[in-house]
Amino acid sequence: MHAETNAYLLHQLDAKHKMSGGGCLQHHEKPIKYEMVDIPGGVTTLGRDAEEGFGWDNEFRRHEVQVPGFSISRYKVTNQQYLEFVQDGGEAPQFWIRRGGDWWLRTMFEEVPLVLHWPVFVTHQQAEAYAQWVGMSLPTESQFHRAAYGNTGKSDHPFPWGIDSPTQHHGQFDSSGWDPVSVTDYPRGESHFGVAQLVGNGWEWTSTIFSPFTGFQPLPTYPEYSSRFFDDDHFVVKGGGPQTAKRLLRRSFRNWFRKEYPYAHTGFRCVTHSSSS
Repeated sequence: MHAETNAYLLHQLDAKHKMSGGGCLQHHEKPIKYEMVDIPGGVTTLGRDAEEGFGWDNEFRRHEVQVPGFSISRYKVTNQQYLEFVQDGGEAPQFWIRRGGDWWLRTMFEEVPLVLHWPVFVTHQQAEAYAQWVGMSLPTESQFHRAAYGNTGKSDHPFPWGIDSPTQHHGQFDSSGWDPVSVTDYPRGESHFGVAQLVGNGWEWTSTIFSPFTGFQPLPTYPEYSSRFFDDDHFVVKGGGPQTAKRLLRRSFRNWFRKEYPYAHTGFRCVTHSSSS
């Protein structure tokens, strides 16, 4: 977790002070069919129980939530989509650089022309503003779980793709790269409902304020781990980024950031009420 935070700090360092050791960044624009995926209503599971093994205090206790039907973006919102918002007066992300009439992107080791098919990394405030601009909203923590781990008529999977442990074929995580990849990559990591990259390639904001589950008890060995952030100013973040360790991809893991925090590799997707709900 601290190694990932160090990656955020390293990202802020001027490129002239860093060496990737891997040559120039290679990327290729790919056509994307932006679409919404209907998620049927159902029960989803949040949290975990002690017998399931280690978890941080905010992950307990395991409980079920009934989630009405909704629709969610198949892909994370891309730089291309967010650019339209910026051109209409929206706030530019912290990683974007304006040069003349063009936008550039500050990657980990160099500045490149804006890569349109990558997920955009923004603050919660910026994500919320974009969602409102397109007439939608950010998903709740429960909606994220339903889209990521749910399936028709069965209990939730431990991972979006099923029960298999995470591998390099499922997503961009576990320090498999310094920067994101296209939102269309890693089709083997899609959820049962066909939603892409719910784990890896960037954390995802939710509209859920970070707060304890019923039965919350601080860890005796680290009592302040979560409780000091139950301040109505932090929001639950789910999924995982390029540097997120595989052991943190467990379904119950909850990350959180302050709503105006701009440095994390955190993107988002939008939801709307499904006509079938």
